[in-house]
Amino acid sequence: MRLPGWALIALGLLAGCATERWVYSKAGVTPARLGQDLELCRRHAVRPQRFAISREGRLDQDAIRECMEHKGYTSRREE
Repeated sequence: MRLPGWALIALGLLAGCATERWVYSKAGVTPARLGQDLELCRRHAVRPQRFAISREGRLDQDAIRECMEHKGYTSRREE
């Protein structure tokens, strides 16, 4: 069964909207340093083989979380 092109686009958009949001914290870290660490972890977590319209859809959230925890951050799911 083949899906029409518009259906594939709709599924891709829905998958992109379903990404989890995580909050990272570490005692004494500045917002600038948090941003640098998070961007570094995001660069290492890009999965180009994933179909997504945006860069965010290609990110492996588990890899980001593991990277940030390795840097000493605690993580929790944003509600």
